[in-house]
Amino acid sequence: MEAVRLTMNSTQLASIIDLPTTLRDCEVEVIVLPNQTVSNAEKPDDDKSSVNSIMGILKQYANPDLREQEKGAWEQAAAEKYLEKMKDGRA
Repeated sequence: MEAVRLTMNSTQLASIIDLPTTLRDCEVEVIVLPNQTVSNAEKPDDDKSSVNSIMGILKQYANPDLREQEKGAWEQAAAEKYLEKMKDGRA
C-alpha cells in the first residue's frame, strides 16, 4: 500500500481542515492513505477520474480569496526551507 507522509505547520492546513485548538500553530504530521473500504470493482480505471473525484470532495474547503496567494506557494515554501537550512549550515 502506498502512502504519503509529511510534516508541516498546521497553519497551512487551516484553510482545508477545521483543526482543534490544540493542533493549531504547531508542527503536525500528515499521512495520506488509500481508503480500504473501497473494493477494486468500485475504483476508477484511470488516475484522472480519481483526481477529479478528490477535487470535488475538497471543493467545499476551497477559499477563492486565497487562490492568488496559492500561486507559487510551494516554490516559495521550498525556497524558504532551503534558505533556513543554509543559514543553519545544514545544506
